[in-house]
Amino acid sequence: MEYYSEEESERLAREEAIDRDRDLKKKRRRSGGFFFVIFLIIFFATGIIILIRYTESDREKDMSAAESVSEDTEGAYYTESEIEAIREEASEEGRISGENALKDRLRVELTEGGRSINDIVRGLYPEYMVYMEGGSYHFDPVREDVPKNRYRDLKFTVSGDGLLSYIEDGQVLSKQVIDVSYHQGDIDWAQVKEAGVDYCMIRAGYRGYGSGAIMEDECFKKNVEGAVSAGLEVGVYFYTQALNEAEAVEEAQFVMDLIAPYRITLPVAIDVEKPEASDARGNGLDRAQRTAAVKTFCDSVAAAGYEPMIYGGTVTFAQMLEADTVKDYSVWYAFYNDYLYYPYELKFWQYSMSGTVPGIKGKVDMSLWLP
Repeated sequence: MEYYSEEESERLAREEAIDRDRDLKKKRRRSGGFFFVIFLIIFFATGIIILIRYTESDREKDMSAAESVSEDTEGAYYTESEIEAIREEASEEGRISGENALKDRLRVELTEGGRSINDIVRGLYPEYMVYMEGGSYHFDPVREDVPKNRYRDLKFTVSGDGLLSYIEDGQVLSKQVIDVSYHQGDIDWAQVKEAGVDYCMIRAGYRGYGSGAIMEDECFKKNVEGAVSAGLEVGVYFYTQALNEAEAVEEAQFVMDLIAPYRITLPVAIDVEKPEASDARGNGLDRAQRTAAVKTFCDSVAAAGYEPMIYGGTVTFAQMLEADTVKDYSVWYAFYNDYLYYPYELKFWQYSMSGTVPGIKGKVDMSLWLP
């Protein structure tokens, strides 16, 4: 055992105190570093949480996502009542914005002029085929499963005499088509040909909407012989009032017998329209029944070696026939304007009822054959 003097004891005590103080400072530095690391972790974690919350807050502008956040969810940012208030506010803002945009568009359309109310309505609803019947508008959804044409959004060239043309890369690709019946009277077919008309559709006959009797057009033979002799490409059409598939076969056979002696190179069309008479025999058919009859006519024409075609306007294809069923046949669409409204594939577009052609007295229907 060692003994120390009083001075040495005091010195040792001071040294021990200094050592304890040094150890304490080291511990404090280590403790401070540890807490600093903890502080950094908390700081960055808090930053990430804040960033996530701001991101989630932006996402909550999508009302469907916001509605999934409930009052009972831990860390929820809005209560259900707050979400509902935000949704209603956003919905109201969207409604007002949409109404203002629609008003502005209508104002511009009406101010510029040159377009009918029907044209404006059709432009507002491109996802529908819009037509007017019985004093009200009707909207038939455009079918996604039916092939579309490539002409609907294109502008056609209008000549000084009102004829339309489809021009691509400076080349006229369309053909002018006229359709005639006994209403045109005597026709100078050589003059028609010289005027540049190459295609003609001639009415073969019709079924009476009252009697149901099948009749040949009074000028059919004269027209078909004159047109073929002048060198025009000729097709024919028949106005149907068939009530069922058996009558459709009867109509098709009538046409086949009638055109057998002639060179028919264009389609054989079935004319599907609603007569103005409210008591017309075909008006009682529903969409499926009429479609079945028209399909039977077309299949009979195809079986005889001719190209079948369906003629009609917007009401025909939007209301009277099933678009997905008749999509396999050529379409001759009647719409009298300088733009094409029909959304689906088509072959002929009848764009005017008031055309004039040398060799024909009075007005004649004009159509475009589209490539």
